[in-house]
Amino acid sequence: MNIDLLSPKSFKGGHPHDQYDWLREHDPVFWHEEPEGPGFWAVTTHKDVYDIGRNAAAFSSEPTIMIQDPDPKQANFSGDAKMMLMMDPPEHTTYRKLISREFTQGPAKHYTARIEELATRILDAVIEKGECDFVSEIAGEMPSFVIADLMGLPLNDGRELYKLTEVIHSAPESLPEGAIAGAVLKMFEYGQGVINDKRANPGEDLASKLLAAEMDGQKLTDAEFLLFFMLLIDAGGDTTRNLVATGMYELLKNPEQLALLQSDVDKHLPGARDELLRFTSPVIYMRRTVTQNIELRGKSLKTGDKVVLYYGAANRDRNVFANPHQMDITRSPNKHLAFGGGHHVCLGQWFARLEIDAILREVLQRMSDIQVNGDLEWMPSNFISGLTRMPVQFKARV
Repeated sequence: MNIDLLSPKSFKGGHPHDQYDWLREHDPVFWHEEPEGPGFWAVTTHKDVYDIGRNAAAFSSEPTIMIQDPDPKQANFSGDAKMMLMMDPPEHTTYRKLISREFTQGPAKHYTARIEELATRILDAVIEKGECDFVSEIAGEMPSFVIADLMGLPLNDGRELYKLTEVIHSAPESLPEGAIAGAVLKMFEYGQGVINDKRANPGEDLASKLLAAEMDGQKLTDAEFLLFFMLLIDAGGDTTRNLVATGMYELLKNPEQLALLQSDVDKHLPGARDELLRFTSPVIYMRRTVTQNIELRGKSLKTGDKVVLYYGAANRDRNVFANPHQMDITRSPNKHLAFGGGHHVCLGQWFARLEIDAILREVLQRMSDIQVNGDLEWMPSNFISGLTRMPVQFKARV
């Protein structure tokens, strides 16, 4: 079996489950060569991914959650400031507390009516056309609008910021030189405008609250806010956008599951959402760095080694999921790890659930005979799995 989890080509069409299956069975802690780096341990079982994600003492999120180490020659727009994803407790805990209460299940539920209103607006814009790009006109609209709404930004600006995240997550070799750095710079330039506006005209939005918040008597620096801003825009879209688009694609490939869901949307939607999260696993991996010599499944991991957790592999582990390659919207329990785990479990998971439910319900209740009617395009990335283009035709339900 040729194992290549670095090339974006391995993820064109979704996760490389043939490689994952082989690794889980034959070498679940696999040493993966890295042409321009020292190599890394690829971890593929549910138990190991779960356990490592909860052990920040031995497996650190610093200096980065990406496979490649930061290139000191690349532009650094944030100075010494760090993104929360790349922190360990107690620092991570302190930063997370700044916004965690805004994203817990209770506050998220209070936003349900607004999310449903946005879902209706999104479908209203396409329903009479009978065709659309399901990714950009439906799946991408919802998280873009919601995070813009939360941050107190114009909805159309959310759409433009979402386009930047697609560039940021693409493999560098798939883009013109400097494109990713350029997208990050544009994101930060927009964020600086938000800083200036919210300091002059503070409101009840999340951006204003972040700028007013204090840690040990100190407010966030501009660089710290900009990293928070990019994280919220970035993470606010990934799971929802890619789950809704790729999830609908998978449902269309499994018409009996789609029919079951449509037979009673209210009954089956919660289970379908979790099964689609398991089945599509929008976030491909997170990296951790070993802080002490440690043994894992007979392998000797050394201090400083890179360990990469593959969520799509963990979510198809037959030791946890019966018939793992079969979609089953009635699957229960469903212990998927699509939202990660431990200290870094997805902060926005409750909003993601509400957004996914609202937009899928609107699609299922207002569209029928949905068919792909053009070429699909996948994000050229080994970090985020999802479609970037899915042209569809459909009929409006009367």
